[in-house]
Amino acid sequence: MTIDCRVLQNTTSDSQMVASLATQTGYWPVFTFLNSMNNLIDLASVGLIGQKGDSGISSSLDDQLRQILTVVGTALKGVSSSHRAATKRQIQKREREKLETKEEERIRAGNGIMSELGFGDEPMLPADGTCAVFVETSEENSDSGETTRNQRTQEEMEAVDALPIVVIRNFALKVGSKREELLTVLAQWAATLAENQVAHVIVLSDNRENSKYLAKALPSKPLSSIVLSDADTRSSISFVKQKLLDADINTDFTSHQVTDIERLGGRASDLESLIHKVRNGQAVEDAVESIISRGVVELRKNAFGDDVDDAKTLPWTREQAWAVLKLLSKREHVPYYDVLVEYPFKGDETALRSMEHAELISIGTHDGRPSTIRPGKPVLRWVFERLVNDPIFRASQEISYNENIISGAEKTIRACEEELTTISTIASRARLPWWKFGFGEPRGTYVRSQYLANKMAASAKNIGMLEKKNAELKKILAKGDSAAK
Repeated sequence: MTIDCRVLQNTTSDSQMVASLATQTGYWPVFTFLNSMNNLIDLASVGLIGQKGDSGISSSLDDQLRQILTVVGTALKGVSSSHRAATKRQIQKREREKLETKEEERIRAGNGIMSELGFGDEPMLPADGTCAVFVETSEENSDSGETTRNQRTQEEMEAVDALPIVVIRNFALKVGSKREELLTVLAQWAATLAENQVAHVIVLSDNRENSKYLAKALPSKPLSSIVLSDADTRSSISFVKQKLLDADINTDFTSHQVTDIERLGGRASDLESLIHKVRNGQAVEDAVESIISRGVVELRKNAFGDDVDDAKTLPWTREQAWAVLKLLSKREHVPYYDVLVEYPFKGDETALRSMEHAELISIGTHDGRPSTIRPGKPVLRWVFERLVNDPIFRASQEISYNENIISGAEKTIRACEEELTTISTIASRARLPWWKFGFGEPRGTYVRSQYLANKMAASAKNIGMLEKKNAELKKILAKGDSAAK
């Protein structure tokens, strides 16, 4: 059974989502008109008495989704039980056949030349009979115990193999979507199936951030994760060539064309876009350039917003996005915690997680903890580089970035000035005797004032340097697009 969350997320109303889930799971019948009727009754109740009435058929989206999944889980449990019973009968049949074969071989062992000479059929002594019976019984008990253990183990293994498989695809929220209840309900249902050994559950997601729903639903057990990376260069080139050969297009790529294709990495969606453009008559170089240029436009909108108001709705600041882009335009990956502790993040993991959720970056792990930050997909490395090398865009972002640092440095200076004023007041009230002047350990107020003075000097020096840089950057903005030529 396969459930596609993207199809569910693309629905425009709760009733459509319920109907879509019912269709994917085979649940029937679904009376979606009752939802519309219930909405009308609630609307009328609000108009008449000022609150929603109890129509008797009212149920939230969570309840409707859970009702469908509960029925589906019961059906899967029945399928699992029937498969398990069938598997048990097959194993028992095979074991009986083995025992019968073994018994026949034991009987045939006495029909040789010894039997023809009259040995083996004469009556045996009581002691011999006792001994023979004892040995035979012990062997039978040993064989029987071993057979039972093997049978039980085999039954358990084949019962696990016979469990139904449930695949939940595209387990992720659309950017800007508020339908978290869908993922929560699916995660709880998947956890119930796995814990009760009703079915194998495979959840496919674009990034690991969505695993928090599953971890919350299954807190007592660790999740088994398999990370699927992009295809390597050789596989990517072979994939493109095969697809173009199927369309009767020449695939004798030059070294320059191969280099261009390698810039797209191994992401299937980008390679499919390249194949589609080449099939429509574009050259490989033009197709790759078109993909990167489109990526620049999309990145500028998705990471920085169309305007200031749009940028305020993003879960990260423009300065945070610019800092990450500038680093990843120069290197394939950067250390996670090195980025996290520095400005403009200062320990704010939420911004980095949100960027990962938006597929701007991907966060690699080591021993279960975040380790590295990479572009969300291979082609973004070149998109980042193109955007950072845009003189006008770079100048505008650097000015904003520097102004925020200057503002922070000025606050630091003001705070230091206020503390120095307080220290001078304290020092004036607690003067040392003249015979202790210049001797002994320095007082705490002196040590602290020296520290604050050095901190003020460093901040003032940093402000001067950044203001000088901003003056140069504003000259670039004054030149306009001619600066890019």
